[in-house]
Amino acid sequence: MQNIFLSILEISVSIGVVVIVLILLSPFLNKRYAAKWKYLIWIFLALRLIVPFSGVNGKLIGAMLSQMKNQSVSESEQKYTDAPDNVLIPYRRIIVEIPAQMTTPIKAQSERNKVGITILDIAAFVWIITGLVFISVHVISYACYKRQIMKNGRMIKDEFILNQVFKLKCELHIRRIVCVMEYCGAESPMIIGFFKPVLVLPNEQYSPEDLFFILKHELVHLNRGDMYLKLLFVIANAVHWFNPLIWIMQKEAVIDMELSCDERVTQGVSYAMRKAYTETLLSMLHKQCAKRTVLSTQFYGGKNIMKKRFKNILTKKRKKNGISILICGIILTISMGAVVGCSVVKENIEKENIEKKNIEKKDSENVSNHLDWKSIQTEAKDIENSPDEDNTSLLIFSKEGKQEQKRATLVIGNGYSIYLPDDEEWQMSAPDLWTTGLNGEIALWITHFEGESMSSVRQKLKKDGYVKEDYHKWWKQEGDLIYHAEQETFENDVWGIFYSYPADYEEGWGSELPVIANTFALSAGAEKDNGRNNSSGEYLENEDCQIIKTILDEFAAAYFSGNASAIQKFLASTYEGEIGTYEGTGAISELAVKGLSEADEKKIENGECVVSLEFRDSNYEDMFLYLNLILVKEENSWKIQFYGVEG
Repeated sequence: MQNIFLSILEISVSIGVVVIVLILLSPFLNKRYAAKWKYLIWIFLALRLIVPFSGVNGKLIGAMLSQMKNQSVSESEQKYTDAPDNVLIPYRRIIVEIPAQMTTPIKAQSERNKVGITILDIAAFVWIITGLVFISVHVISYACYKRQIMKNGRMIKDEFILNQVFKLKCELHIRRIVCVMEYCGAESPMIIGFFKPVLVLPNEQYSPEDLFFILKHELVHLNRGDMYLKLLFVIANAVHWFNPLIWIMQKEAVIDMELSCDERVTQGVSYAMRKAYTETLLSMLHKQCAKRTVLSTQFYGGKNIMKKRFKNILTKKRKKNGISILICGIILTISMGAVVGCSVVKENIEKENIEKKNIEKKDSENVSNHLDWKSIQTEAKDIENSPDEDNTSLLIFSKEGKQEQKRATLVIGNGYSIYLPDDEEWQMSAPDLWTTGLNGEIALWITHFEGESMSSVRQKLKKDGYVKEDYHKWWKQEGDLIYHAEQETFENDVWGIFYSYPADYEEGWGSELPVIANTFALSAGAEKDNGRNNSSGEYLENEDCQIIKTILDEFAAAYFSGNASAIQKFLASTYEGEIGTYEGTGAISELAVKGLSEADEKKIENGECVVSLEFRDSNYEDMFLYLNLILVKEENSWKIQFYGVEG
């Protein structure tokens, strides 16, 4: 018990440091990355907190295994030593482990028993009792509250609500049976129940729009398994109840859980829909709801949290992929645990090495005296075939809010390379076409558009039925299959990375295949940068810079004033999509052109250059916003091919 308690203390210290770092970096992370990435880090930290294996415990387990082996060898020695002299003992090839001196630990244990109960024993006892009380209070509170709901609530039979739930379950691919009940004692909508989930609605009147957002929010919680994750955080808090930083971690994790759920609910919807969603949240805020049990989801979380949610929902900036932040969080956690663990056991390891040498010398003499065999062969082999590090990589995916790691092998194609996971039985079905043995409908293929421009490739994709998802990303659906295409340019040479999968696998393969596609790189001496290559090209002349600045000044005046007709003359003939204007309501200030100064690179790649307009909105005074533009040259003049705002 003492060793487990010491291990818990060690883990609590190391994770506490990581929690402090994350809290300090939260303002930066919240602005740039989606909340789900920080939420995944909290989940990883919670898992680490409830696994009591560290430097101290590692030594304990090693000592236990070593003692078991030594006892086994000692029994074998006793068996053959006691054999009669006239019995022929057959020659055997055995493995002899050098036995430890059994008298020393027995003596140490006897001396320890004389000391009695130590302060560490008392601390360990208090720790485990308090932890059990902590978790028991939450479990009993949850059980009582759910019992009240099941006893006093009533089943909802309203066809409109049930149809809405059914449609949302189909949209979110939820196959579990969800019971919908109305309970007058419920302060807010929630999901409660681990094995038989119940969607509970208060006895309130909701508009169809409010009802849609409420039901979708709670069903997203159910789909991601947030109930189980809340239980995970409660267990971690119970194990480390003495550490105030873990209490803070649990609170921050619940906040990021709600923020990431909001992001999932509003994913792909218009600004007007997001605004309507915040109005639903605001109506819940006015009801002054209170939390009854931690082990349930709730639509309301307090005024301060609601303000955070409003800001996160209404932000117009496009947040970055946070997989790098997740990896850094994991590496930091492991590093801190290793540092603390090494400092604790370093002295013990040095002492053990000295004792081991003395024991080996003495016991080798004892073995030769007691065992009268012709030959004793000592053998210890530990063979590990490690893969070629240059041809393998560890890919990290995020599926349904859970992190998954897979080892992948580098596959060389015709002028390019890409990493494919080993355990999915990828095989080449045709030149530059791979399919997985798990499902023949899942495919990935590469196309080299040699000698073609990005514009001509875009026209081909559009002709094939693809719809623009991003500037370089396209998608379409044919029957039950979803197709994606990503364009990449290397030194004015265009490549296409295509992949397809069944629509039912959107949450799985829809998350994994983009990560695989991101490992695409040219295999012929191109400089690799995160699976992408830096290409050389032309550069803007001073005359071009002046022309572009003039165009941007006029374009900005039309864009921020909402004059869509005036924007038309600045757009390229290949521009696709609707003509959008700035949707913000604040006053614009500090407008400045970025990317055309003497300090900037001013590169032209494939006939395109990228510039930005930096500005402030009075509604977001704490950060700069950027209107990014891609320009192409048409008829000796520069035209805008693409534009969009991000933070």
